[in-house]
Amino acid sequence: MLLVNAYCFLSMALWAFAFPIADVLLDTWGALSLAFARQLIALLTLLIVWWHVEGNVALTAAPWWRGMFIGGLGFGVGAPLLLYGQSLSDPVTPALAAAMMPVAAALLEVLLDQRKMSFTLWAGITLALCGGLLASGARLSDSAFGLGTLLCLFSVFLFAWASRETTKKCHGVSAIGQSTITLAGAALVLGVSSVIALVMEFPGVAVGAFDLQSIVLLVFSGAVSLGISQLLWLWCVGKIGVFLASIHMNAVPFYVMVIMVLVLGSSWSWTQSFGVALVACGVLTTQLATSRRHLRV
Repeated sequence: MLLVNAYCFLSMALWAFAFPIADVLLDTWGALSLAFARQLIALLTLLIVWWHVEGNVALTAAPWWRGMFIGGLGFGVGAPLLLYGQSLSDPVTPALAAAMMPVAAALLEVLLDQRKMSFTLWAGITLALCGGLLASGARLSDSAFGLGTLLCLFSVFLFAWASRETTKKCHGVSAIGQSTITLAGAALVLGVSSVIALVMEFPGVAVGAFDLQSIVLLVFSGAVSLGISQLLWLWCVGKIGVFLASIHMNAVPFYVMVIMVLVLGSSWSWTQSFGVALVACGVLTTQLATSRRHLRV
């Protein structure tokens, strides 16, 4: 369990780098074109690594259509929905929606896997939810419920669903294979969406600068913050389930703050630090409860 938690932490820490990098790239890139470029770089990175590690047989035997459907619907549709939800509401709403990830994962496991939720597990979810809200710096009073909020919440459920479905329906494939075929589906959906948006002259499809700094940031964001992070995430979901793994996601805003403090000299927030401590307590509570249940069985 310690190794799984370490990989969950590493996955979320790598993903956290994508947010300050996106702030820089979005000065010249459109949101949709940037999302597609990152997905494409992540896909190519994992495809090369997968082929080098497991060879042609693993690539040809993988359930590509099934994985691409899951990735296209869950990750490919979920990512733009989060962006459009933010555009219809405010920057606070996606942070509040993301903090609901453990709740979405728990509901999916209750409905689809018949997981029995004890008081201790709900207590862990509550700690993680409160910690996630504090770590994000968001306040409920700053956000109004509306269509944008619904889109953000739906995207969170899609992400949780896709993570679960990938490990359940593609269980005979390695974690790197699962990551690659689902990213292929997401890249396909985002690519088609970008073409449609370009033809219809919708905003968000501007191709940004290609100077050295932009290229380095784009490649790191796609290959590492998305590709390697997704690989580690799905490996962890396969080991402990989307519910327990998703609790780690609520600590991401804290990791972003640490990166901003170390790189840009931003100010330290003790409120966010207290929030990540609550998330850690939520992780510990839920995993201890799950371990006790397995021991009784």
